[in-house]
Amino acid sequence: MWLFVSGGFVSIVAHRSQPMHVLVRARHADHIGVLFPDLEPTVLATADYRFRVVVHRTVLQRALSHYVANMEYDNFKASIRNEPYHEVCLDVWRTMWAYGRRERGG
Repeated sequence: MWLFVSGGFVSIVAHRSQPMHVLVRARHADHIGVLFPDLEPTVLATADYRFRVVVHRTVLQRALSHYVANMEYDNFKASIRNEPYHEVCLDVWRTMWAYGRRERGG
C-alpha cells in the first residue's frame, strides 16, 4: 500500500516472515515519524526505501485511526507544508488526473 499523508509518503507491505507485522518503508526518515513518532527507523543505505520500521498490524491500525480521527483539512494538497513534498504530491495528482481522464474516455 502506498500512503500519502500531509507529512509524508510511506509504503506499507506485509512482513515476509512475521505474519502479524508489516514493514513500513519511506524515502525520508521524517515521513515514518508522522505516523510513528516514537519509533526510530532502521536505515538501509542501498535500499530503494532507505528508512524502515517493523510494526505489529494493530499498531498500524491505531496509527491510521489516530491520523484519520484527528484530520482537520478539507483539501489534502493544501495541508502539505513541506514544499518539495508538496510538489511531488502535485505530480502524483496530475498523473492520477490524467489516468481518470483516460479511463472515462476523455
